Amino acid sequence: MSYYDVLLEKIPKIKKVLDNDENYPIYHYTKPEKLLNILEHGALRFSNALYLNDKEEIAYSYRLIVTLIDEYQHELNPNLFAKVKNHFTNKYRHIINGNNDFVNKLEYFTTSFSTESDNLTLWNNYAKGKNYTGYNIGFDKKKLVSEMTENGYLPIYGSVIYDKKKQIKIIHAIFKKWNMQFERALKNKKTTEVKLFDILFELIDVLSIVSIFFKNPQFENEKEYRIVIVNAFGTEGSKQTGIVEKNGLFVPYLEYKFSKDSVASINIGPTFDENIFYTSTNRMLYNFGYQDKEVYRSKIPLRY
Repeated sequence: MSYYDVLLEKIPKIKKVLDNDENYPIYHYTKPEKLLNILEHGALRFSNALYLNDKEEIAYSYRLIVTLIDEYQHELNPNLFAKVKNHFTNKYRHIINGNNDFVNKLEYFTTSFSTESDNLTLWNNYAKGKNYTGYNIGFDKKKLVSEMTENGYLPIYGSVIYDKKKQIKIIHAIFKKWNMQFERALKNKKTTEVKLFDILFELIDVLSIVSIFFKNPQFENEKEYRIVIVNAFGTEGSKQTGIVEKNGLFVPYLEYKFSKDSVASINIGPTFDENIFYTSTNRMLYNFGYQDKEVYRSKIPLRY
């Protein structure tokens, strides 16, 4: 069991909110040219969470944490939470203002799925006119996660939480749990400074992980599900990262080679020429050894 598995086991109710341990397909939406590349090479790309399309996406969670520390300060240990507030305030400023201190830093790499196979909001992100459509790959969630774990990637996974009231409730519960640990430690005469720092760092870690699964409520139609890989950049044993240019940014990424067994289906977005798209997709799957996978067409009608 990884450090982060142990950490999430300390907040079982919150862990269950992220993922209830049931198996169901998760769908990775993509453009046709990227679908071709993914299936040809059998690899998913996990991008550094700091370089997502909208930098406000991750800053949203950090701002929320800082705001809630101020709101609940009357019930929190000021020494512990002054340090937590300073940490996330600095992380937010680094995202907004820029920072070049990357040595020996934990980085969070993520890729997105949806729990819906035929989501109009997501199809619209990949469609360009009537003759260009998006696709998604349906993965068997448990197989994918299990294989990643066996291969040493130690994934953290769960559904994105859009409900702000639920986000606040989760953060508040984490505050209370680690605040109680810290107060108890202070009362114990045998407690060392190292122990107090361990509680601080553990609190920062659990907030950092959980906050990756928070998103602005305006995106709730996406029904997003995320898998996250933690990588200690610049340390011995860290996984090799690549760099790709995206909209002018140089985005670090990790690549994960998945097995064909973890692929459950291919889904084609809404298109006028659905028959030729269907036969074309099946032919492509045969070429790369996915001939036993089901291909489905969108049931969303197109408007002329």
